[in-house]
Amino acid sequence: MSAAVTPFIAEYGQDHPAVYALALLPAYDAVARVKVRGHWQSDVLVGAAIGTGIGLWSAHRPSPLIISWLPGGFQVGFIHRFK
Repeated sequence: MSAAVTPFIAEYGQDHPAVYALALLPAYDAVARVKVRGHWQSDVLVGAAIGTGIGLWSAHRPSPLIISWLPGGFQVGFIHRFK
């Protein structure tokens, strides 16, 4: 969840401060996972840190091409920034 919302926050947060409210989604998800005893608190915190790092990296990478390996194959995509 952190990796999904971080690029939006990094890209649009300065111009539209309401976008920072998206940070509540990973926080809610983290609390819910710990509350139902699906994960330990350390798992959730490390996952959020890794997700945020990957989200920031993907928001600021210079290449518009996405090539990533998946368990059953690979994915190819293209990023376009609308400004």
